[in-house]
Amino acid sequence: MYKEIENKAIAKKRYYFRKGYRQLRLEQKDEVKRELMDKLKIGSFPYFSCILNQGIADITVYKYELITDIFRRHGITDIWDTEPMQNGHRPF
Repeated sequence: MYKEIENKAIAKKRYYFRKGYRQLRLEQKDEVKRELMDKLKIGSFPYFSCILNQGIADITVYKYELITDIFRRHGITDIWDTEPMQNGHRPF
């Protein structure tokens, strides 16, 4: 009925900034958390924790650059981990 698509889709990825977050000094963590929550429009600490630990699926370039900039201003340059997204995971 329908012609099968021969090209496979590009794998979706989940982006984690917890690698960068773990490198922050203790006194920096609250400030960075507040800044990330403000810039990403996150209204609750549990939701921030969820994004920190479960990552962001198919992140936009704007969010990627925004998060990267915040960490770089605090001296952290090795920020991101990525992994292929598993089926059944909710995208954030």
